[in-house]
Order: sequence, then C-alpha cells, then structure tokens
Amino acid sequence: MRALTAAAAMSAAVLAALPMTGQASVVYTSLASPLTTPFNPGGGNNDGTGVWFNPLSGYAESRGYLFPNPLFEDGKFFLLSDTEFGAAQAQIYTEGFFSRGNGVVYASSTNLNPGRFAAGDLIGPASGYQNPGAGYPDLGPAYGNWSPGRGFLGLTLRDPSGASSGDVFYGFADITVNANYTITLNAFAYENVRGRGIVAVVPEPGSGALLALGSAGLAAASGAFRRRGRRGLGSTRQSSV
Repeated sequence: MRALTAAAAMSAAVLAALPMTGQASVVYTSLASPLTTPFNPGGGNNDGTGVWFNPLSGYAESRGYLFPNPLFEDGKFFLLSDTEFGAAQAQIYTEGFFSRGNGVVYASSTNLNPGRFAAGDLIGPASGYQNPGAGYPDLGPAYGNWSPGRGFLGLTLRDPSGASSGDVFYGFADITVNANYTITLNAFAYENVRGRGIVAVVPEPGSGALLALGSAGLAAASGAFRRRGRRGLGSTRQSSV
C-alpha cells in the first residue's frame, strides 16, 4: 500500500500542474462475473452469439443468436468464438462505424492484427498502427497470432459529441484467450479526455484512488509494473461489419 500511496501523491502533483483543458478520468468497468463467449456456429456476420460490450456506456452481455438493438453504436464491440468451419477461431468485431473513428489498435502497419498489450503499456496516439477497418477480426489460432492467455486490446472509441473521426477516446479491453479459443472479457476502460492515452492495468486491491486520478495516476502506477518486468508483446488481427 505504501507504493500505491506514493504513486497517488505523485499523480496528484502531476495533475495539478496540467493545463486546465479538461479533467482526465479513467472510466473503468470491472465485471463481477467475467463473460466468456459461447461457440458461434453461424459466424460473426450471421449470428450474434458472443460477448458484446461498450466502454462508453458500461454495457456488457453474453447473447445468443439475435443481434442486439441497436447494433451499431460508437464504442460497441463484439467478441466471438467462430466455429462456422469447425475449430474455434477467436475474433473481435467493431460495431461502431469505422468512418467515425471506432476501431482496434493494430500491431503495426505491416502486421494488421490487433496488437496485444501488456499491463503497464501505454495505449495512445503513438501506439501500434491506427487505421480503423484496415485489418482483420482474428485473434487466433488460424489467422491471428494471440496465444492463449490474458492480454489487453487497444481500442479507439469515437466521442459521440465529436465533429470528426479524430475525436476519439483511447481505451482497452482486458481479455483472456482460453485454450479452446473462447474469449473471456474481464474488464474494460477508457480515458474520457479526447486523444489522451490510457495505461493498460489490472487494478490491485486498494488502487481505486489511482483510477479516480486519471491517466496521469495510472502512468505513475505503471512504473511498478515495469519494475516487476514486462511481458513481451504479441499481436493479432481485427475487422468490422
């Protein structure tokens, strides 16, 4: 707790020195019962069976065949385990329009799979390759390259009140790709200041104060993750309807 208290104090000092252009705040949604994708035999374009979530509204649910209504919303995403062709394929679809800036952060301009971020990584304007709709939906195993395990998807979420596709918030989805390539959604978050990065984090007990301090607080806290050693980055794929 001492380290968290020191980080919180440092974060408060940093925030006090920031220009008053809007108070940074990380909006974090932790699921009391994580949601795991059931197998979807119809495929992502024909069947709504999977896990749906939207960091902007805090919405998350596991659904059967029918698609949610409304289907297309800024910040809405769809996780599924596609068994249309036999073996399960883990995928993520963006249900917010690409033209409005909604998307997943890709690994790089030459690896158009969704990037796999680790705890302590900054997800922001300089992260990976950002061109909504340029990549693929697959996390793995057939086409994507996420191996089973826990990681973070980097998200761009259009601010519905914005005037252009550049008016986006940065966020993340904390997911676990299981051995059978189902996907478990553990939590999700976004930074409510347009264009400001967010640190991928699994809050430790008692760290709620850091979340309230916003991304500057998370950046200070992330030093603890880096000192413990960072997990290597992987990569993957993405797409949308």
